[in-house]
Amino acid sequence: MKVLLIQPPSRHQAQEEVVVPPLGLAYLASGVERDGHEVRIIDAFAEGMSWDDFAEEIKRAKADLIGMGGLTPTIDNALRTIKICRPYVQYIVMGGPHLSVHKQEFFRDCPELDFGIMGEGEESFSQLVKRLAEGSDPGDIPGLIGPEKFNPPGKFINDLDVIPFPARHLLPNPLYRYSFWPGKKVTTMITSRGCPYRCIFCDKSIFGSKWRARSAKNVLDEMEQIVKILRIPSIIIYDDLFTLDKQRVQEICQGILERGLRFEWKCEGRVDRVDEETLRWMKKAGCSLIAYGVESGNEIGLDYLQKGITLPQIRRAFELTRKVGIRPMAYFILGIPVETFEEGLRTIELAKELNPDYAQFSILSPYRGTKLHEEAKAKGWYAEVEANNPFDKDQKRPVLLCEKWSAETLKEILRRAHREFYFRPSYILKRLWGVRNFRQMRALWGAGCGVLRWYLSKGGSR
Repeated sequence: MKVLLIQPPSRHQAQEEVVVPPLGLAYLASGVERDGHEVRIIDAFAEGMSWDDFAEEIKRAKADLIGMGGLTPTIDNALRTIKICRPYVQYIVMGGPHLSVHKQEFFRDCPELDFGIMGEGEESFSQLVKRLAEGSDPGDIPGLIGPEKFNPPGKFINDLDVIPFPARHLLPNPLYRYSFWPGKKVTTMITSRGCPYRCIFCDKSIFGSKWRARSAKNVLDEMEQIVKILRIPSIIIYDDLFTLDKQRVQEICQGILERGLRFEWKCEGRVDRVDEETLRWMKKAGCSLIAYGVESGNEIGLDYLQKGITLPQIRRAFELTRKVGIRPMAYFILGIPVETFEEGLRTIELAKELNPDYAQFSILSPYRGTKLHEEAKAKGWYAEVEANNPFDKDQKRPVLLCEKWSAETLKEILRRAHREFYFRPSYILKRLWGVRNFRQMRALWGAGCGVLRWYLSKGGSR
C-alpha cells in the first residue's frame, strides 16, 4: 500500500522561528515501512508550502492512504487538509489529541474522514494499513473509530523499546529550526510517555497518567543515530517529565559521555524533581536548556492547579539550574479563577525575579478532556476568545470568564506580562550580550519584532 503522512501547511505563509519535526508521523512511518509498505512524509509546514502548492502535491502523490494528526489549536488546518485530500485518495485516517478527546463527535464536523485512531497510534495504525492492504475488515483494531464504529483504545505500550525509532530519513531535516539554537539543525525525541501528576489543565488522552520510560540504552542508541548518522547537533526532548527518575537521567548522561556524543539538548523538568547532582550530570552531557512549569507566583494558584509544588521549590530549582550553568526557561499561567488581578501581577513579578531566558505567558485554557474543562462547564465559566498570545497557533482560545476575570482583564494582564518582562532594559541587554553571530542576532531580532508587533496590535501603546 502507498501511504502518505501529512503535516498541513500553515494558515498563512510566514517565517516561523520554531519549526520542529512531526515526530508522531515519523513514528507511524517507521512502523508501516517496517511492514513493507511504501511510505512518504510531506511536512508542508516546514517546507513553507502554500495551500495551492500543497493541493497539487497531494494530487501528484497518488497515495492509497493518507494519515495525519490533529491538535485542537490548529484543527481548522486539519479540516481544510482533509477536504483537499478527499478527491485524490481512497482512505483518510486521523489521530492525535483532538480526535482522541472528541471521538465520534468529530465525524459530524468532518464527514470526509474514513477512520480515526484514539490514543497511542503506532500499533493500531500498522494493523489498519495491513488490513486495508489485504482488503479485509478493520474489525476490532483497538482505538479505531468511524461514523458507526467505536473500539475502545487498547492497553498502553509498556515496553517502549519495542517501538522502532522515528523514520527521520523521510523528513526534511535541514528545514527544522529552533530560535534558541539559530543556524543549527535540530530534531526532537521522546524518551518516556505519560505523567503521574494531576495538573487540572493537562489532557492525558494520548499517553495517560502512568509514566513509562524507554531504557537508557534504547535512548542512547537513538541519540547516536541522530548525532553520528544524521549529523544533527541539537535535540529537544519532548517528554512531559524527563527529570522524573534521577537514576535514569544520570545513566543517560553517563552514556552520552561514554559514547562520545557531542550535542546540545533541551528538556522539560519539574522544580521538585531536580537536584544539584543530577543537574551537574546534565550539564556535563550537553544540556543547555531546561523548561520548568512554574505557572503561578501565588500558593493559592498553585494549589488550585494541583501542581504539587511550592514557591520555595521554584526559587531553589532556578538557583541550582543557573549555578551549574544551564539556562532556565519558564511557563506561566494567568487568569486563574482563584486569583485576583493583583495576584496575577505577582506572577509577573516572580517571572522578573526568576529572570529565565524565555518566559511563556498563557491564559489558563480549559481544553476538553481536562478536569478544568469539566469545572468550567459546570460553573458557566467556559468561553472562547480570539487567541491573545504572540506565540499561539490558536485562532480562538478557550478561557475562564468568571467574577475575577473578564475578557478585557485577561487581555490586559497578558499585555502587562509581555511588556514588563520582555521590555526591561536588563533583559534586552542580557539577550544582546549572549549574541555570538549574525544568525543569533537575526533570530533575536525576529522574535523581538514579533512580540512588539503583537503588543502594539493589542493596544500596548496606551
